[in-house]
Amino acid sequence: MPTIHETITAALQDVPNSWAIELPPRPQFPAVVFNVETNPEDAWCMGGGYDQHTVQIVALADTLEELDALIPTSPATGPIRAAMEALDCFQYEDSSGDAVYEPDPKKYGRHVTVVLRTPRY
Repeated sequence: MPTIHETITAALQDVPNSWAIELPPRPQFPAVVFNVETNPEDAWCMGGGYDQHTVQIVALADTLEELDALIPTSPATGPIRAAMEALDCFQYEDSSGDAVYEPDPKKYGRHVTVVLRTPRY
């Protein structure tokens, strides 16, 4: 069974410059980075057996047009939302909005946070 990072990386394979956890030292833009927070769902049912993954995906670009091509403002889908929604483990979109790239404030940024649910065993 693939790890959650492998699952997300595979889902985002058609999105250029996608990275887990952090961008490389000299990233090409537009770029996408994601991080995952995982918590067990022990109280969901007797014996649990599921993990809930909160995945924050941030797209960064030189222009608003490039940014809109990756994560359009809601309710439009775009390739990142479509990739996450196509996963069998997709539960729901939790939030979305603007993001900041502190190393270069001239970059445009937007985030989308989704919740995924996978069996632990």
